[in-house]
Amino acid sequence: MQSEFDSLLHLTIKKKQRMYIIADSGSTKTDWVLIENKKISTSFTTKGFNPYFTTTEQLYKDLIHELPNDLNPIHIKQVFFYGSGCSLPEMKNLIYHGLKKIFSRSEIEINHDLLAAARALFKNESGIALILGTGANTCLYNGNKIVHNIPSLGFILGDEGGGDYLGKLFITELLYHNLPKDISSKFLKKFDLSADNILQKLYKEDHPNQFLASICEFIFEKKENNVIQDIIYKSFNDLFNTHIIKYKNYHQYKIRATGSIAYYFKDYLNKVASEFNTSIDLVVRAPIFKLADYHLK
Repeated sequence: MQSEFDSLLHLTIKKKQRMYIIADSGSTKTDWVLIENKKISTSFTTKGFNPYFTTTEQLYKDLIHELPNDLNPIHIKQVFFYGSGCSLPEMKNLIYHGLKKIFSRSEIEINHDLLAAARALFKNESGIALILGTGANTCLYNGNKIVHNIPSLGFILGDEGGGDYLGKLFITELLYHNLPKDISSKFLKKFDLSADNILQKLYKEDHPNQFLASICEFIFEKKENNVIQDIIYKSFNDLFNTHIIKYKNYHQYKIRATGSIAYYFKDYLNKVASEFNTSIDLVVRAPIFKLADYHLK
């Protein structure tokens, strides 16, 4: 009887050791999947954890309250965390120590979200991967690792093609009174804003990049307007001129994209791509399930 109990206990522990988590984190949200016995057992979403906009302690406080109630961290063998801003060692360490306070028994691996995008979009093929979400980033992937990256520079200096950049172009035209009056008034009414409120959000409040990216839903609603279309095309033209064409022989590679901006504005993105003698042959709104598939295989 005792031997049978010991066997069952061993199988239970062995089963628990097969559990691991994959996370793909941007500045706005983090998508998580739990892998158990070589298949996805659950998925969930929390706020984003960009090390440039959070701290180790804040990550711990936020995440501990957002984990599903039935997920016990002590059963997780490994955590694979891919995150925006996780390129420099000190930024990786910030995320690592925040996660370690929760997943104390787990092996934790931190990588940049660009690698997540490349693995999800190309698996073991080569190509140019784009992330167009709250922010933007690109890389050349050789099927195994990232071999070249044109720096993104973030929402103040860069992020061409990203949601914050698109929002920034829109706000600039709004505040310079270059938008049609009906669009300006509808925007200000919908967001309950004035010119002063906007500047307050951009220069005084936390996470201005997320505020700028949140405008993209309104931009999408008004995309049939010629002035709005010009803003959208400028954003993607700046993406290609600043990033894509700097990858040598870029037109010889497959180009694939992930992120909400790439997904919702894919027709405009592809039209701009065609003007640069290339195309986007795959757009994935969120890469987490294709990333999980990469790990499972």
